[in-house]
Amino acid sequence: MLRSVISLLSMLVLSIPVIPAEHALAQDNPNVQLIAPGDPAMAKAHEKSIGELDGFLEKLRNPPAGTENYSLKLGFKDKDKSVVLTTDQMAPDVEFMWVYQIEASGDHFTALLGDRPEYIHNIKQGDRVAFEKSDIFDWLYVEKGKIKGNYTACPLLLAGPKEQLDQYREIYGIVCD
Repeated sequence: MLRSVISLLSMLVLSIPVIPAEHALAQDNPNVQLIAPGDPAMAKAHEKSIGELDGFLEKLRNPPAGTENYSLKLGFKDKDKSVVLTTDQMAPDVEFMWVYQIEASGDHFTALLGDRPEYIHNIKQGDRVAFEKSDIFDWLYVEKGKIKGNYTACPLLLAGPKEQLDQYREIYGIVCD
């Protein structure tokens, strides 16, 4: 099952007000929202994110004034005693999580895992992750207090209560088509 995470840590890292988790996310675990494999809205969000990835990477390399907290979403899967990365939304047992403090060298990157894994056991929050441009599932940064990117939040928010979507639109500036 495709699993995406909106992490409270990520929201704290963003240095903007946080909506209480019990209002913002899944009932059983406030950090986790499950999306069915192959969900058309998630596929569209991923496609939009990848379509704008080069612009994000240019800003990451030369951050404009008023921008901060650049983050990327990657798909992790346990393999033996390590993890592998995937953008395959149909792959079983994939956990999508955010990384931050990104260091780039061409199309090669390293970053720190910002989320606490719920299902993946071979990596932990704060571990440094190496990855390629082709491993990126989504991206975000904050510009003047509003989130830019984070397209995969929309399918998660659209699956929840309308009030939650309205709150995220107002507070974080998230725009969902």
